[in-house]
Amino acid sequence: MFIQTRRRLACAVLVAAGCCVAAPVAATEVVKIVVPFAPGGPADQIARIVAPGLSQALGKSVIVENRGGAGGTVGAAYASKAPADGATLLLTTSSLVMSAGTTPRLPYDPRKDLEPVYLLGEVQTMLAVRPGLGVDTLKELTAKAARTKLNYGSTGVGSTMQIGAELYARAAKVPLVHIPYRGAAPALVDLMAGTIDLVNADVPVLKPYIQDGRLKGLVIFDTRRSPLLPDIPTAQEAGMPQLLMTNWYGVFVPAGVPAKTKQALADALARTVKQPAAAAKLADAGFSNPQDTAAFQKRLDADFARWVPWLKQAGIRTE
Repeated sequence: MFIQTRRRLACAVLVAAGCCVAAPVAATEVVKIVVPFAPGGPADQIARIVAPGLSQALGKSVIVENRGGAGGTVGAAYASKAPADGATLLLTTSSLVMSAGTTPRLPYDPRKDLEPVYLLGEVQTMLAVRPGLGVDTLKELTAKAARTKLNYGSTGVGSTMQIGAELYARAAKVPLVHIPYRGAAPALVDLMAGTIDLVNADVPVLKPYIQDGRLKGLVIFDTRRSPLLPDIPTAQEAGMPQLLMTNWYGVFVPAGVPAKTKQALADALARTVKQPAAAAKLADAGFSNPQDTAAFQKRLDADFARWVPWLKQAGIRTE
């Protein structure tokens, strides 16, 4: 009783400060953020940046639970089947859309069983090569790939790393050999060792290796240069404007969560990403362009319309 009274008083203080959400968010004391990837990865790191501020905004404990496997589909399926009370959130990436185009029999329907709440932000992706490959520009890479069979690493079939590399291969009309890995880290180790030739990955992931010269960045898959690596040309500048691909990180709930609860969660997440500590960390991670529920839904609709047919046409499928 004393603990409940103290928590109510704490929330009352937060309400007065404009931090606590007035609308109900589940009857439980704990809100869970499900991350469908292994601990230590980018999505896990973002969840742990967001969790403290979200806890403050909701007046509840917020924990992060990793349920990795099958390119994010295991955790997404788990979250989609949770009670629709707002106590279980899914923090995932663009892989949610990609899985719909590469996995024939998903254990959930990403468009019916999950509902978007808030897009925390997106990060730019880029193409990088090993310095020993002897190319300095995208044009030189394309010329070399036309003469010599090159390979690329990714985190598996249907991953954003694979799709980014295949987007380039099809735009350049060059053959590339896919080498799948269990994570981005071992792929980058092999790239720096010269075992593989190139990767497409999030700019923040590649940034330290490019800055110290262990990798060479060739092109940002975007219409604007990266503030983290401002010397790397955009797709337009590199001569392939069709190379457009950012990786977003968004929060979902199981279908059926009441509208007021979804709005309360969206408001809490919007406050969280604007808090100085979280905002600084997200900016350092290369995040930009957070979006509310309606804008996030439009982004999802556009991504499903673009990527699912493209992936099916490209024949990129999981086994």
